Amino acid sequence: MKPLLKVLTVSVALLSISTAPLSTLPIKAEVLLSQQEQGLTASEQDPSFTDTQQDNALTDNQQVTIEDQQNQDLTDGQQDQELIDPAQGDAPTEDQQGQVITKNEPKQNIAPAAKIQLTGNDQFQFNRDSNVFYVNGVAVNANEKVEVIKGTTYVQFRSIATAFGFKVGYDSTTKESIATKGSLTIAFKQTESTMKVNGTAKNAGAEIISRNGNLMIPIRAWANATGSQLKVNGTQLNLSWNIAPKANFSIDQSKIIAGETFITVSDHSTASFENSIEEEKWEGLEDIYYEPGEYTITRYVRDSSGFWSEPYSVTIKVERPNEPPVADFTTNKVRYRIGEPVYYTNRSYDDDKIISNTWTGNDRAFFKPGTYTIKLEVQDSDKVTTSVEKQITVIDEVMYTEEQFYLNFSEPGDKIPVNPGLSLTLPSYKYGIQSEDITTVRTNSPEQITEAAIDYTDTITGAVRFNIHKQNISDRPLELHLVATNDTASPTKITKNHFSYAGPATYVSQAGKTAAMRYLEELLTPVQPEQITLQPGESIELLVGLPAITAGKTMTVFSEYYSASPIRYSLVVTEKNGSGIEGLTTLQQSAHDGKHIRGTFAGGNREIIVNDVLGYKAEKLVLGDKPQDFDKLLVGVDAITGQEVINYGNGGTVYHLNLRVAPNTAILLNPRGGHYGGAIIVNDQLVPITKNSILSGQSEAAFLHRTGKYRETVSFSYVVAPGSNMPLHMMFVPVPSLDASDEQATNNEQVQEQQ
Repeated sequence: MKPLLKVLTVSVALLSISTAPLSTLPIKAEVLLSQQEQGLTASEQDPSFTDTQQDNALTDNQQVTIEDQQNQDLTDGQQDQELIDPAQGDAPTEDQQGQVITKNEPKQNIAPAAKIQLTGNDQFQFNRDSNVFYVNGVAVNANEKVEVIKGTTYVQFRSIATAFGFKVGYDSTTKESIATKGSLTIAFKQTESTMKVNGTAKNAGAEIISRNGNLMIPIRAWANATGSQLKVNGTQLNLSWNIAPKANFSIDQSKIIAGETFITVSDHSTASFENSIEEEKWEGLEDIYYEPGEYTITRYVRDSSGFWSEPYSVTIKVERPNEPPVADFTTNKVRYRIGEPVYYTNRSYDDDKIISNTWTGNDRAFFKPGTYTIKLEVQDSDKVTTSVEKQITVIDEVMYTEEQFYLNFSEPGDKIPVNPGLSLTLPSYKYGIQSEDITTVRTNSPEQITEAAIDYTDTITGAVRFNIHKQNISDRPLELHLVATNDTASPTKITKNHFSYAGPATYVSQAGKTAAMRYLEELLTPVQPEQITLQPGESIELLVGLPAITAGKTMTVFSEYYSASPIRYSLVVTEKNGSGIEGLTTLQQSAHDGKHIRGTFAGGNREIIVNDVLGYKAEKLVLGDKPQDFDKLLVGVDAITGQEVINYGNGGTVYHLNLRVAPNTAILLNPRGGHYGGAIIVNDQLVPITKNSILSGQSEAAFLHRTGKYRETVSFSYVVAPGSNMPLHMMFVPVPSLDASDEQATNNEQVQEQQ
């Protein structure tokens, strides 16, 4: 037996090649034929890979994708063994030239098998009832014809595997015929209906059979195992197999400047079957591009099997070198009187765009004589900065006093200087209060958080507004979660209304101001409420998408909900990517910090009632005063301790004012408890407090509105901004006339109004 095995191993060569004339090669017609036109019966159609191993006929454009591959290489001995078990039939014979002689067709003038050249993107054409197939147009003889048996199309295993460049062998222990190429191993066993792809059993679609000692496999099984694309055109079966390397790369530089930027690339090319990239060719690639414009860079790669990739191209834009921005401005004059308005015009420009303008000394008016230097610094998109300085002269002649200027020329949102004692000289108007039944939950204690904990819990029915203000003083990110739980025995709905947040912010007042502005913006443009149904015992998280508070940063949240049934709301602090719902059962209640406000308060919306016209004389409204001589503070309960709590400053409360205001009256907002930054809606327009900063204290005021020649009704809405200080004085100050005749007319009109 040993000599026979040796002869079989050495002599069998199942692939031959002949160069067929172009005119004799089959034409690849891509025409969809019916089964009758193809001359095939229903039983001759190839089966699909289903558990029942039945298949419809292959049709045009059907494609097969490769299964996941796991590496299971044959040993050298297994690869050298003969494919066919000698016990299964006669092996093919050879002529004197070492070429295969088949039993099915006369011998052809066939070139040596080594003449088959694979390109990496190869086409294989088989014809039913023929043992001649074509590899990239080159004819090859197989020992067995392509055969349709019980609806399944079979091809000879060794012929197709060798044509694909696989090494073939036979494992006498497992009785498996094995094809190996790189990391891909495919094994078939006679009488089995499965195959092994890298050791994993896969459905072969039909039973593996033998013809004249040659193993026959379903062509679809081979396509599936190799990832080839299988198409049928009449009795012709075409396999497309693309294993050529894929060229790919990226340019490392996001911005390329002509004559300056040195180009580097990152390689993203890939090769198949454990091949490596051995060679590359570039077109259009330069180290430096000296002229602006668009350039196309193309790359080809060759792998260790000798296959070249298709070209891969990237188009880059080379920009002109940046020119520094030109800083420039003009003033309407160069000599001014005291209190005369100064108008500045920014005339800076850049070849791209200017991203910032920083002014120094550009006061709107000057109130002392002298020479003043104004500076403008501009920065372009390349972060190149230039500046310009100009001087103006203020002569010792008064045009307007400070009071005349600021009260006549300021715009809503401007910050203006005031005498710190001014508001104390103004009488305070005694107003009335009407509250709306909405619950406010203020969770500002502890304001500084250090670890995961349950912050606050209360059960509330009806409308509720949460005002959450937290500063993370730990060394890691922490998250806020507001969890709603239905503790009733029936399903209930929660309506999500207004929601805004700001942060993580570096400054406490910055987070509070921005969150208040965003909340008021939502009041001006209401969003469509969202309803959520909670089943009995169900919990959901409400603050979806809220970012974590990074170390040292502050976050402020305003959120509103409504439910006709009791809902247990729980504010939970977790580590980053934590679960608020899980935290309800695993975390401890945080302690009160003894300083800030934590509690639930009724009457969270408040309307201030003023029956008289304000502004015929200088006067003020006192808002959020601690002695409660004017604005009454909300009194509620800390749901954790059950203790009564006073909401100092009325944080989280929304105020509405609808006031009648005298002609020529300036309305100012002056902080009395320290700094204040937020916003206020004035006649349906959002006014920041203030435009570019906050009010630092009693010597500054925010300009809100100025009435015209006639009495006006002015509406205000605001929410107390977290991180700021109360109380506030809303001052109503007659606007001083700019000339004597205007002043006399104003006095006459005021007398008539009062009568």
